[in-house]
Amino acid sequence: MKLLFDLNSLRPPRSGVGYYTQHLLEGLSEDREVEGLAGWVGSQSFEGDRLRALIEQRVALRKGVQFTDGLAAKALQRARSMPGLYRGRTIVRAIKSRELRTDYAKRGFIYHETNFVASRYRGPTVVTIHDLSHRRHPEFHPRVAVEYLDRELPKTLRQAQMVIADSHYTKNDIVDIYGVPESKVVTIHLGVEPSFRPYSEEESASALAQLGLTQGGFVLSVCTLQPRKNLQRLVEAFALLPAGMRQEFPLVLIGADGWKNSDLLRVIEPLAAAGQVFTPGYVSRDDLLKIYASAALFVYPSLFEGFGLPVVEAMASGVPVLTSNLTSVPEVSMGAAWEVDPYSIDDIAGGMQRLLGDAILRADLVARGLRRAAELTWGATVAQTCAVYRELSA
Repeated sequence: MKLLFDLNSLRPPRSGVGYYTQHLLEGLSEDREVEGLAGWVGSQSFEGDRLRALIEQRVALRKGVQFTDGLAAKALQRARSMPGLYRGRTIVRAIKSRELRTDYAKRGFIYHETNFVASRYRGPTVVTIHDLSHRRHPEFHPRVAVEYLDRELPKTLRQAQMVIADSHYTKNDIVDIYGVPESKVVTIHLGVEPSFRPYSEEESASALAQLGLTQGGFVLSVCTLQPRKNLQRLVEAFALLPAGMRQEFPLVLIGADGWKNSDLLRVIEPLAAAGQVFTPGYVSRDDLLKIYASAALFVYPSLFEGFGLPVVEAMASGVPVLTSNLTSVPEVSMGAAWEVDPYSIDDIAGGMQRLLGDAILRADLVARGLRRAAELTWGATVAQTCAVYRELSA
């Protein structure tokens, strides 16, 4: 098999799709069935040692546009609403890579688009659809992003011979919303990196000190600050906890600034002033591992997930998890997390208070979470994805 990838998702700072692409490439580079592995960014192609250097972040790519504060952030927020923004970016990228894609198609490469919308390709195409939240909840996204996906995703689904979904929930959405034949869509669960594991207090001390945190002394949530993640209800639920509990276990919201979050920031402000809510923004991957493993409780009451990888990462880190009982999350957690109605502030608050006040229950969830996380590996994800390529190569 010879395989081709669009590598734009590997631009720093890497997020969910970027890590998905990275782990696929890492596994495929060691697979004996893979005769050729390549990708592109703009007009540059990457194979062999050059591709490995890119995967390992030893090649400097221009960063993806991401600002968290100040005038640059305000400019980016305005740009997200500009008509034609996504379409224009897609056209520019397509022009730059056209000759490369034509050449790889002639050489018999299978193209796997890991980030929803595929470039035109004259050979076999596989696409991964991580979720369809833009259809189920368009109000959670910038309008231009919804319009872009509404226009381009149907074209991609027609072009692709096979579609990969992160969960059975997402597979059913693809079939129901777009009428894609069920036989064309394969569910392949994501994995969790071995680096997500329990860390000792000594190993975590430096990362915690930078944020003024203590081992086991905070509630954690990790996600982009955007409506779908339901952070406003989380903060409002946290505010219902007894004052002493809020002081003992402050809420830490780690993640880059997103969109449509002005109400969230307003709710956070008085709690932040009291030292009960912290929003450190984006933190390094190495520090994040230690922060995950040091939380008393991980809370992720998302309204919509195609998989919900942070839930598994927290489980693998040896931390009890409170999460949503909707969409794909129960499929992923398999009873190893405390599930709540994410639309109920009282339910979220009650779950947090119950878990923070019951060390035995937290320990039970930790044990169940570690067992569940051990079942979800990137090795299994790569092996199942190879089976899809094999089917197209037959």
